[in-house]
Amino acid sequence: MTNKQNFLIESIVGDIAKWLMEEQGMTLQTALGVVYNSQFFEKLQNPDTGLCSESSAYNYDILVTELKNGKLIQTEY
Repeated sequence: MTNKQNFLIESIVGDIAKWLMEEQGMTLQTALGVVYNSQFFEKLQNPDTGLCSESSAYNYDILVTELKNGKLIQTEY
C-alpha cells in the first residue's frame, strides 16, 4: 500500500469516527473501535477494492449499513 493510500485511509477513518461520535453518540475510543474492528475496514485497507479513493461519506454509508445489518453488504468492489 502506498503512502497516499495510507493517508487517504487515515483521513476517511477520521471523518467516519467524527460522524459516529456526532450521529451515534459514541466516544472517540468506541467510534475508532467500531471502525477498526469492522469488515468494512478490512475492505478499506485492500487497494483492490478502490474504497480509499471514494469519499468519506460513501464509506460511512457502507459502514452504517454493516452496523445495521450485522454484516457487510456492498457488492460493487
